Amino acid sequence: MVDERPGTAVSPLPVTAGPGALKEVASLFLRLGSTAFGGPAAHIAMMEDEVVRRRRWLSREQFLDLLGATNLIPGPNSTEMCTWAGATT
Repeated sequence: MVDERPGTAVSPLPVTAGPGALKEVASLFLRLGSTAFGGPAAHIAMMEDEVVRRRRWLSREQFLDLLGATNLIPGPNSTEMCTWAGATT
């Protein structure tokens, strides 16, 4: 698989389309929460790669709308993004 953005890592996970089952959503966010070092910005970037590009659960526009909404709400952005992205998939 070729990535159109230079300098980005490609996940070895297979690409899937459509909404995720609860078990799949929970395991993805557990893995991201356990391995995302670098603060909320790094976590959100990893989440975008998985949820938008790899799994296609959300479009890029939907993801950016959620990101904008979570920036308005007080609290950790990456935690709020996980909550909203998980609820919409």
